[in-house]
Amino acid sequence: MAIDHAQADVCGCVRPTACVDRNGGLYLVAIRRIGTGRDARVRTGEVSDRLDVSPSSVTEMFDRFAASGLLRYEKQAGVELTDRGREVTLELEACQCAVRTFFRRRTGFDMSLEAGYRIGYVLLDEAIERLRALVDGTANACSATPPNGADRCPFAGTEH
Repeated sequence: MAIDHAQADVCGCVRPTACVDRNGGLYLVAIRRIGTGRDARVRTGEVSDRLDVSPSSVTEMFDRFAASGLLRYEKQAGVELTDRGREVTLELEACQCAVRTFFRRRTGFDMSLEAGYRIGYVLLDEAIERLRALVDGTANACSATPPNGADRCPFAGTEH
């Protein structure tokens, strides 16, 4: 039986960090990255392997995000992001990309996905905009509106 809370779209937050905690956002980012370019749902084991967490932790997070309207979860079939879930995830990834792009272009340091995510998560919107401006004077490709903004990130598809 499918759990589909998407019609309620409970999450109406203005900023992604108001919708998900820092660790929860990593699950959404993993779901989007794993699911990009394919029609199939993302399965519990795939997220568990990607994040190196137990399958039960993934299932718990899937239930939580389904209840808040960020994804559609069907046991045994996996999950897919709702439109709102994708929007929140792309915002989180755009912050991650701004941080990683800044460090790569200004310092030559290739920051990991997780480090860029964790820094981007805690920075204020104004700080993210300043990083983007310092990098190239304009908002970088990741700041483009969904659905493709984060896909054009110079780091999209990288795992480290």
